[in-house]
Amino acid sequence: MNHPYRTSSDQQRSRGADVCTCCERPWARIAATGASASAGSQATCRDCHDHGSMAMQRDRAHIDLWRSLSRFEQRQHDAEVSRLGIQISQMEEELRDRPEKIVERYVGQDEIDEANEEAQRAFRSRENAFRALCEVRLIHREGEPGRCRCGQRLDTCKMAAIVDRYPALEKWENDQIRRLQNDLGHWLPDGHPAVLDPNWRP
Repeated sequence: MNHPYRTSSDQQRSRGADVCTCCERPWARIAATGASASAGSQATCRDCHDHGSMAMQRDRAHIDLWRSLSRFEQRQHDAEVSRLGIQISQMEEELRDRPEKIVERYVGQDEIDEANEEAQRAFRSRENAFRALCEVRLIHREGEPGRCRCGQRLDTCKMAAIVDRYPALEKWENDQIRRLQNDLGHWLPDGHPAVLDPNWRP
């Protein structure tokens, strides 16, 4: 059975089977945190089945879920970067201490290259998490003066107030905007106003 508080606007906003249609967290990340996730025939995650239908109660639950996901992603990223940094340092030290034989030097370099590739995968995982949070922020930020893009008044939208209190997300978004303006690779979602309008400024 789908989530009982799903609305028509949720259905219109649905991005398919890759996210919960209620809290919009990616199914893969819900499962990674150890939380209940069932993407099969259900449109919403089990966590969303526990909150009520009132908008305030629902938004508060969604804020808590996204906060928890953000903390989990940061812990995972920090642990992986630390582990890989130690591994790379050990490999570089081992390579320096080896006899100067071409074959051994190439084997060691391959190991270091593999560890660096794994570090890049950890980096991409972090960027994907920030990109998902940025997509939520696109829905809950000022559209018309004084109004959140979700339709509520900006000063009463709980989600907008919470998302705006994440300095790391704002810094990440500004860094990505600068990269875009300098014709560098960026991780901004396709619907971001800076991507849609070259003249847009935060």
